[in-house]
Amino acid sequence: MKALFLCCTLVLHLVLAGNSTAVNYTKVHKGDNQKPVASAIDPDIVDEKASPETIDSLLQKLDDPDPFVRVAAVQALGEIRQDRSLFSLCGCLTDENLYVRGYAAEALGKIGHLDTGYALEQLSAALDDPSPYVRSMMALALGELQDKRAINTVRKLLQDEDETVRKMAAWALNKIEGSR
Repeated sequence: MKALFLCCTLVLHLVLAGNSTAVNYTKVHKGDNQKPVASAIDPDIVDEKASPETIDSLLQKLDDPDPFVRVAAVQALGEIRQDRSLFSLCGCLTDENLYVRGYAAEALGKIGHLDTGYALEQLSAALDDPSPYVRSMMALALGELQDKRAINTVRKLLQDEDETVRKMAAWALNKIEGSR
């Protein structure tokens, strides 16, 4: 386990340093979409008190041609939870790579409370994503936001063709309705 953590930390260092060899650590999944290997975020490097330079570097990585780099940046920005990354993460909901879109939704579930109305608007607009994975991550994010304005949107997902999306929607609805 320690070796896996060290390996993931090394890959994250390479990504944050701009080394595009990180693409070698990806797997191909259904056509042209590359499935990035999940990476651990080292809390000593990226946390809620990250420097403005770190945040700027991560925001620049959102435009990297390598989807693995974009996923790592999205994950890190979700952990940092700073309002200045909210709008950029919303832009990632339309990324060409489904894993970038999915992790962007997850990150918005973590930081969307900074501007819940905007996050809800962006997540709701992206719920017609062709990928069941992304739609389920959108439901997860809406559940994490626990905003009652999302109830009708989440209820629509209960009718989704994909069972995983329906289960995540049920979880999200329970979480929203169980909140204050």
